[in-house]
Amino acid sequence: MEHLYWNLGSYAGGARFEVELRGSTARVCLMGIDNYQAYLDGDEYEYHGDFCDVSPVVLEVPYDDHWYLVVDSNNRTIKVQVTQIFD
Repeated sequence: MEHLYWNLGSYAGGARFEVELRGSTARVCLMGIDNYQAYLDGDEYEYHGDFCDVSPVVLEVPYDDHWYLVVDSNNRTIKVQVTQIFD
């Protein structure tokens, strides 16, 4: 399964990330470590995010965990920039 991903590391609930997409629409998913493994295994998984055609997208970590950001799109036509938002 081809996808772009970032291992964001461990974050507490409330941390926020801005995802800027250029070149294509995409499904942007924030997943805890267990759900990311289920995604890789082809099992059922849950994620926070949505199909996005407007950029930038802001995602908020809902609870403490180790997080991955997954972008499902045509990897050859999309550019993605991920930035943590600090208040």
